Amino acid sequence: MFSLNTTATLHHVTHLPRSVSFASAVSELHNHELLIRLDPEYASHEMLPSDSLTPAAKCYRITDHMNALPAGLWDTTVKFDAHMTNLDDGVLWIIKAPLGLTQRTTWRCLRTDTLEEADRAGGVEDSEWSLVEDVEIKANRMLVGTVKGKCEENWPGAHGKFLKHLMGEGGETKA
Repeated sequence: MFSLNTTATLHHVTHLPRSVSFASAVSELHNHELLIRLDPEYASHEMLPSDSLTPAAKCYRITDHMNALPAGLWDTTVKFDAHMTNLDDGVLWIIKAPLGLTQRTTWRCLRTDTLEEADRAGGVEDSEWSLVEDVEIKANRMLVGTVKGKCEENWPGAHGKFLKHLMGEGGETKA
C-alpha cells in the first residue's frame, strides 16, 4: 500500500571549543528566546499558555517567512506552534505546523568522546563537548522533502550563531 506520508531524519554535530563548559552550553540551550531567533526565516513569536498534557514544556507560536516553499503550498508567512522542554543535557522541541507537519528536534550537549566515530571527525582534539542535533520530520512526501531541505540548508548557520553566543560574541539574531 502506498502512503502519502513519510518520515525524514537528520543528524548534525558541531564540536564546541574546549573553553565552553557543559553548564554554559546547557544554559544557552535552555534559552528558548535565543534558540527561536536562530532560525534564518524567523519573523516573530509569542508565548502561549502551557499545555496541560505537557506541563514541563513552554509553548510558543512562531511566525516564519518561508520564501522557498513550493508555490501555493503555504503562504510565504507560516505560523506554527512549538513546545520546548528543557532536558538535563539540552532541549526538546516539538513543532506542529500546518498541513499535518510534525517535527521533533533535540539539541543536546554531549561528551565528544562518547559520540560515534563518524561524529567525532574534525576538530575533536580541541573539543570536550559537542552540540548534537537530531531531527525527525513527519508529513506528506512533498512537504517532508521541502522541510528537510530547509533544515539541511539552515543548520550550519544556526549552529554557528549558537556557538558565537557561547563564545560571548553575540551571534546576531533577528529582533
